[in-house]
Amino acid sequence: MKKLLSLLVLLPLLYACPSVEGNLVGVKGRDVFDPDILGPGRLPVGMVYVKSGGYQSGVDDEDIMGVFTAQKKTVSVQAFYMDATEISNNEYRQFVHWVRDSIAREKLYRRSYDEDAQDWVNIDEDHFFKEPYRTLLDMGSDVQGGNTPFQLFMDSTNNSEVDKTVLTLMGNYGAGSKSKGKGKALINGYSYTPPKGGANQTQSKNTSIVMTEEDIRGVFQQYSNNGTNKKGGAADKAVGKGKANFTQGGRIENRKYFTLNWEKPIEYEDPETSFILSDMFYSEDERFYKRREIDTRLLFFDYYWIDYKEAARRGKIQTKSVDARKTYGYDSLSADAEYNLYKRSRREPLSKDYKKNDFHRATLDQNGQNIWLDTTIFSKGKQWGEVTDGERVDKNQYSINDTSRMKQTILENPGQDLDLGFTNSKGQHNALRGHTDRSRFIIKERINVYPDTLCWVRDFTYSFHEPMTQNYFWNNAYDNYPVVGVTWNQAKAFSVWRTQIFHSWLISNGDMYVNDFRLPTESEWERAARGDLDISQYPWGGPYIRNSSGCFLANFKPLRGRYFEDGGFHTVKVYSYNPNGFGLYCMAGNVAEWCSSAFDESQYEFGHDMNSDYDYQAKDGDPPVKKRKVIRGGSWKDIGYYLNNGTRTYEYQDTAKSYIGFRNVMTHLGRGGNELDQENGEEIQSDIQLK
Repeated sequence: MKKLLSLLVLLPLLYACPSVEGNLVGVKGRDVFDPDILGPGRLPVGMVYVKSGGYQSGVDDEDIMGVFTAQKKTVSVQAFYMDATEISNNEYRQFVHWVRDSIAREKLYRRSYDEDAQDWVNIDEDHFFKEPYRTLLDMGSDVQGGNTPFQLFMDSTNNSEVDKTVLTLMGNYGAGSKSKGKGKALINGYSYTPPKGGANQTQSKNTSIVMTEEDIRGVFQQYSNNGTNKKGGAADKAVGKGKANFTQGGRIENRKYFTLNWEKPIEYEDPETSFILSDMFYSEDERFYKRREIDTRLLFFDYYWIDYKEAARRGKIQTKSVDARKTYGYDSLSADAEYNLYKRSRREPLSKDYKKNDFHRATLDQNGQNIWLDTTIFSKGKQWGEVTDGERVDKNQYSINDTSRMKQTILENPGQDLDLGFTNSKGQHNALRGHTDRSRFIIKERINVYPDTLCWVRDFTYSFHEPMTQNYFWNNAYDNYPVVGVTWNQAKAFSVWRTQIFHSWLISNGDMYVNDFRLPTESEWERAARGDLDISQYPWGGPYIRNSSGCFLANFKPLRGRYFEDGGFHTVKVYSYNPNGFGLYCMAGNVAEWCSSAFDESQYEFGHDMNSDYDYQAKDGDPPVKKRKVIRGGSWKDIGYYLNNGTRTYEYQDTAKSYIGFRNVMTHLGRGGNELDQENGEEIQSDIQLK
């Protein structure tokens, strides 16, 4: 009876609850972030959690070297995950194998035919668009002029041209036109012949904007085709399996729309596969005892990174006073005007993005000389190609300049050089800024990924290390030993590769991206090494380098060169010795570790006290002093001084040593409190419970 009365009391209250419609409630339908997606224990596999906190940086003992590069300073670092161990040979070998296999899959795709070629790639048939639709898709906002992403929507003349283009391509524009069935004139002179049945018919009844089965067969039955041939490419068989349409390009033109299929194994010993991949192996003259081995000089990895610091700089811009009462006449150009918006170069400055002598950063090179060169413009200066045969686009018109043929000085990145603001009728400008071209901050790199196994011989004069060169990286006896012979740039490339395979896995499961894997900053490394122990000399505390039983606590050079007294002659397994307070192994000794930070003797003086870092991206022409990167922790060949938490030293970013390795970190998503289990989403109640 009491329960019934309680329910009767609650019912009016429930019905009386006001609707949330019309109130600020945030975007509906978003999932609560669950750290379980990161891996077992709510963190990436093999990593430990380092909570947000502060520490006293700098030396904790006498500066016996007298370098004075690590003055005492309080530094706070936000929470992050760090590899519990140094990256091992077997973990880095996964990277090398991935690069090798991706090159092999690429060759097998290009050199196979029809269904055999299709087996090596994945096709998203629901989003595999045909021409001319995919050209418009690839252009994205460039169709609006590139530099003015908002002005077209305020400019009816030019905006209508884009509207009519899309309507025509969808078969929904031009009813009653005299030119019906003879081709429609679109932006920049591009024309399109609507499907039979009339231009005003619905797209679904007349044509498909995605590839049909016949189109796909035609793609895989020809090596390359610019769209002019009606038969298969000359390099392929004359007749394929089933009906095929050869108007959508071949395997080469369509490769960018596919991803490699990693489910299909590569049988390197198969005779046909072995022949197709023959150019991946050493030539007969270079083989040792006729061993047919992969030529590691060919193992190059292409990757990208974003130069956020340069993108965040303020470029110099000039805003033009605009009278809003003139209906934006400065941009309203007729379709036949000589300087039509759509006929301008993709990155040509428009009316609100002036580049004048000595006024704009983009007009100056690093020596202050005036230049007129932007490597991102189209080589032909047009967005769409010339009409050559009805509905085709000349692909040569839609291409990026080849920087190898540039004769002028390439410009320095101009930072935020685009005025995204708006001036109202009172002359008030809201002063928002952006970039004329964000692609200039997306930096492409290419690097050989194979470690320098000869570093064991090179590093030590009058010393015998040939067995380490021959076996350290490949023999499974060393699988769990730290990888060495890796440059700073190779370690950076490994971090990008690790991020991409992790993010690909997350996306395949319907989850969101998380933070990237990367090298730790110097402040992150020192925070992690101290294990939440303030004023401690070593990761285990201190002040001694032995435990109570007289055993050494790290792998280094003890007792004036009795290397094996600590249990290891060269390197030891990555999980040797006891971990520190955060669960990190070998933060002192074994191998010194690359940090992302550039080295400067005064960094502790000018560095910030919050996530302190000094980042400098050295160029080839820079002096060697600017190519120094921080290494920390000491190694198997170093004396005990370098095992100190506060000892700073460096190595050059383009060198590989037998005593330098690395480990990765990932910035934590969220507050970064003491208890990782309570870091579960952004629910207010959970945040209140954090302590």
